[in-house]
Amino acid sequence: MKNDFLYIADQASAPEKGWTNAQLANFHYFNPNGLYAAKKARDQQVSKLVEEHGLPSGAILAYGGLNNYTTDRLTKLANQKRVNGITLRTILQMLQKDIDAADRWIEENNG
Repeated sequence: MKNDFLYIADQASAPEKGWTNAQLANFHYFNPNGLYAAKKARDQQVSKLVEEHGLPSGAILAYGGLNNYTTDRLTKLANQKRVNGITLRTILQMLQKDIDAADRWIEENNG
């Protein structure tokens, strides 16, 4: 198991067993396969649909880039040396729910 920052941030395709909470936070924040990148991709899709299809701009607040509590919290966790496991798991679960909700909205409004 590699545990250096460059591997975690750039090369890992998924979190590995045995990583510390700080390493897991770094993976999800920095890595293109992490939840932060997935959320940012959904943010762009929501904004594009709102702009191109004239959908209500409130969608950006509910599902897009202005729905940023969880990404802000993950940013803070990724910058800590010691990361509380319960807090990290809660934020990751919340972030996944945000992504899932955005996916549903995108699917309903794409077309």
